[in-house]
Order: sequence, then C-alpha cells, then structure tokens
Amino acid sequence: MICSLAGRIRWIAVLAVAVGACVLARPAFLPAAEDDIDGWRTWKSIDAAVQLRDLDGPEDIIEKAEIIEDRADEQRRELTRLAEAQEHDQDRLKTLREQRELLQDLSELQFGGDGQTRSRLQNVDERIRRQEARLDRRAKSMLDLESAWQQTTQKAAAYRVKAEQVRAREKAAP
Repeated sequence: MICSLAGRIRWIAVLAVAVGACVLARPAFLPAAEDDIDGWRTWKSIDAAVQLRDLDGPEDIIEKAEIIEDRADEQRRELTRLAEAQEHDQDRLKTLREQRELLQDLSELQFGGDGQTRSRLQNVDERIRRQEARLDRRAKSMLDLESAWQQTTQKAAAYRVKAEQVRAREKAAP
C-alpha cells in the first residue's frame, strides 16, 4: 500500500506540474493585444465626421453611411477577437480548476499536504479568482460592444433611408 500511495502521489504531482505548464502556455493564434479587454472604448469618435448637415446631398449622406458601416465592421471584428480571447480564457480557467483539483487530491494523499503543496494550492486559487474576474470584465465589454454595434448598424441603415428620402425630394423638386 505504501508503494502504491507513493506512486499515486508522484503521479498526481507530475500531472499537476503538466497541467500548470499548459495553463502558462499561450497559443500563437491569439493576438498580441489579448489583454486589451476594453480597448475599443478608446477608439476615436466618428460622430463629427458623420453629422448630417442641412446642405448634405444624397451622395454626402451615403458617404457618411459608409463611414458608419466601416465602424460597424471594426466593431464586429473586435467582437470576434474578444470572443476568441474569451474562449481561450474559459479553457484556461477550466485547466486551472483541474489543477486545483489535482493539488487537492495530492494534499489529501499527503494527509494535509506539505507547505509547498498548500502554497501551490493558494496560488492556483488566486489565479482562478483573477481569471474569473477577467472573464466577467470581458463578458461585460462584449455586451457593451454588441449594443454599440447594433446602434451603429441601425444608424447606418437610417442614413441610407435618409439619403433615399433626400434623393426623392430632389427629383420631385422642379
């Protein structure tokens, strides 16, 4: 029984180290600005560039609608990037939770664990807490960006309708 217990402890320790290494590894497909959860909030406003003026003709309004559509495209790309980073962070959180479970098992096999195991367990718990907070922040950012994207898309559609109205008015005028 002692040999099998020692073997199990070594096996769990090896797994804990391997899982920890996976948590720290960062896939190459993730963008460099992975940590930039709310970077889209700092984008320069396009409001002044797309503000409708009394003398704007249909072509001017369509040009402004295209500017708005470009912003909507940027927002959609950012949503995609955030979703990919969110998925990666969820995988990382799952791995951290598995690592915590392994360390808890190791601690139980060691009848309370040694100081190093307890310290590792505390570190993993802290990393889980930070990862959960990060996921929450990103989820809120994604919801806000989705709302902004919808507003931008609606604004572009309204500009296109306005351009058609102005064009129709110009055709009707003698």
